[in-house]
Amino acid sequence: MFVGNNNRVITPCIGQCHLDISNVCTGCYRTSSEITTWIDKSEDEKIAIVIRCKKHIEAKRSEN
Repeated sequence: MFVGNNNRVITPCIGQCHLDISNVCTGCYRTSSEITTWIDKSEDEKIAIVIRCKKHIEAKRSEN
């Protein structure tokens, strides 16, 4: 589900990028800012983002 990059923490990007009206990607649930600054984030910041995104994905799944 998650695509790796050259860092140890993997991006939650699933290659289905589309920003909603709140500038949140409907594929991975990162904000546009989180997407564009991903490479500059610390590992701890990336982990926090991935955890938040996974929680959002699970919440969406449980709605359906």
